[in-house]
Amino acid sequence: MLNLPLNFGKAKTLLVCETDGFIMRGAVFTRVGKELAVLHKTQSQQANMADAVAELIKRLKEDGWEGGDAVLLSPTVLSTLIELPVNPKKPRPLAQMQELVRWEAEPLLMQHTTQWSVGHLLVGRGYMTEEQAEAVMDLQQAKPNPAGGLELSDKFALRRFGELAEELGYIRSSQLKACLAGQEWLKSDDEEIECGWVPQGEVADLPGTYNWLVSCTNKSLLQRWTKTFSTQGVALQAMYPLAGCSATLLADDISPAVIMESHADLAMVLQLLDGNIAAQYLYVNPAKTPIQLCLESYHTLNPATTNSIYLANWRDNDPLLANELTDTLDVKLTSLNEAPISENVSPGMLGAGLHALALAGLARTTDVRIGGPLPALWQRVEVRAAALFLALFLIISGAELSLLVRDHFVQSHKTEVDAQWKVLDTAMSRIKGDIKQVEQRKALIKEQEQTHLRTEARLAFFGEDVPNRVALVQAILGILQTAVSDDVVITKIDELGKRATVMPTLPLMPKDSRVEVENFNLAAWALSETSAQSFIQTMKEAVAPWGLEVRDSRVFSRAGPMSLDGFAVSMRLVKLVSAETIKQQQEKR
Repeated sequence: MLNLPLNFGKAKTLLVCETDGFIMRGAVFTRVGKELAVLHKTQSQQANMADAVAELIKRLKEDGWEGGDAVLLSPTVLSTLIELPVNPKKPRPLAQMQELVRWEAEPLLMQHTTQWSVGHLLVGRGYMTEEQAEAVMDLQQAKPNPAGGLELSDKFALRRFGELAEELGYIRSSQLKACLAGQEWLKSDDEEIECGWVPQGEVADLPGTYNWLVSCTNKSLLQRWTKTFSTQGVALQAMYPLAGCSATLLADDISPAVIMESHADLAMVLQLLDGNIAAQYLYVNPAKTPIQLCLESYHTLNPATTNSIYLANWRDNDPLLANELTDTLDVKLTSLNEAPISENVSPGMLGAGLHALALAGLARTTDVRIGGPLPALWQRVEVRAAALFLALFLIISGAELSLLVRDHFVQSHKTEVDAQWKVLDTAMSRIKGDIKQVEQRKALIKEQEQTHLRTEARLAFFGEDVPNRVALVQAILGILQTAVSDDVVITKIDELGKRATVMPTLPLMPKDSRVEVENFNLAAWALSETSAQSFIQTMKEAVAPWGLEVRDSRVFSRAGPMSLDGFAVSMRLVKLVSAETIKQQQEKR
């Protein structure tokens, strides 16, 4: 798509040229609303394309065209679909995208370029038959020939195709020169290519892979055409493929559909799904008729029979092609040859004009832009400059507007503020006195609250904590009286080591985070290990109702009173309370 400069004086015009290597056609388009109108059109049949461009532009300027920009449709530009694992919503950087596209498109372009041999062009122009071309190639390859035998074949084995065909009398020297002159604008030995691309839909059977429509051509040919137009004072903006541009003529809401585009030596069939090009096939064969080219392309692509079929056929190509295809395929065929398609204005030229002047809907064609593809919109210098200028303009305008509104507001309230200032000053003095009194009262209330809290804490200690403590000690002593048997002697009980910290994590209780608030260390001696274990179990059962637990219980052999053999018993009686309960009790106090 072209970079159209702002021009408020008159409507933008664009020269769209089309060549097959022998004839140059040109039409000057201008925008009329959302459509294109043809201002001037002509053609040139000069054998040298540089002379043809000069003659074409001269005639158009004589008709009143003032010059400007141009685009060119050429068979040297290949239009193809490639599959890339690149999501159009997350495009790669421009350099990386160019590398990916060129890697896929370069072998396809090389294969496409080999079709423009001298033999292909001679057959395509009707200067010789396909059988004659095959006979010349047989002689070149030293194959046995019925006319001259092996000796004759060896004689011509290393001769050029054109020279051999002329010597055999198949063509004239003028015909060969015309084809060689056209071939200079169709082939290039340069391996460097230029590409343009546009995303299509996701590949149905490959999630994450998308179709990309690519147009590519040799860089040297692109530069040669640019220089040729520049010599005539016209800026060539882009090159388009000869076949495929007519897809922009179809309305965006028509899908699925099939478009057949017919030319003299080639035909292209495109299949549209969900508005995007899902598949396309280009068939080039100068020996075939337009109906044969279209049928071969259609059956090779093999689209669904339920798809609507549209035909883009230039009237000078074959006026009966639509009727022949309708009878052969037994389908309803819709023609895309509406105005302004006419003499010297092909459907492809109109499609390229719509795309170049930004009147096309969905991106169903793409060009090879002079200077390479444009980066993403936000990465373009002119877009960033415009955005920066707009942002600065908005900031300055907003600041000026804000200052004006603020000045008006200040001026409108200045008189009222001055009048109320004395009243406010008096009120502030009175408020300060009231605030001082409030602060004094707040300090008094805070002191009273602290006294009240200390009183409540003292009452809770003597009214709750002390009685509870006495009851607990009495309960433990009572438990010992009932739990101690004749085989057990209590040797010591104390509260040493009492603490209120979180206990270490025990193997059987990995998530116990309770806090010890009571701790009694108990030591005893038993005559037997059974008595010792029984004593421990009895203590566990006896202290459980009081919220106590037996921890760190141990039984080991040890001499007792009067040096009797027995077993020493040690244990801890602890009372555990959760940290949340302690926190709540402290908050109450």
